[in-house]
Amino acid sequence: MIAAPPPPPRLLLLLGVVTVVVSAAAAVAGAAPACETANCGKGRCVEQPGPFGLDTYRCDCDGGWSNMFKLIPASPCTVPNCTFDAACFNLGFTPPRGIPLTDPCVFVSCGDEGQCVKDQGFSYHCACKPGYVNMLNLTMFPCIKNCAFGMDCSALGLSPPPPPPPPSSSSSSPSPAPPGYVSSGNLLQLLLLLSLAMAHIM
Repeated sequence: MIAAPPPPPRLLLLLGVVTVVVSAAAAVAGAAPACETANCGKGRCVEQPGPFGLDTYRCDCDGGWSNMFKLIPASPCTVPNCTFDAACFNLGFTPPRGIPLTDPCVFVSCGDEGQCVKDQGFSYHCACKPGYVNMLNLTMFPCIKNCAFGMDCSALGLSPPPPPPPPSSSSSSPSPAPPGYVSSGNLLQLLLLLSLAMAHIM
């Protein structure tokens, strides 16, 4: 397993400020309890009282998973406790492609081998080039090489996905919506999660 270096103190301070701002924005917007908009990845959200009377949460990770930042209890459980080849991640940051606040792809990087595709509303998904898959098989995450995870990761569900089935020419039912839709209620949490992931990788 590859150990990540601890995040710099300025990054921790920035993440703390971002968490408070996001929580405050959710409280002002009349949002539901913290766990209704939290994304803990491979973990369970547990609500707890926070500063200034705002509800906050922590992510309790499932077996075999760790928080992205051990010092930030609200960081998502996205680090597998198994071997993985960091060189296979090959994540690069694609700079934002515009200013419109109605396009979630302005704020999302799908990696050098993926492209953000805007869906309905504030929803999007990362479409990967051949030979690449979405991290954790979730289409809201960046594209990584198929070779990233070792054999001991299969118990965590991190083996390469099976090839897609061949297209059917006799389909009379409408095709399902692409996976990875992100509601506007989860957009702030997702943006925080993606910025944490990019900061962790860089």
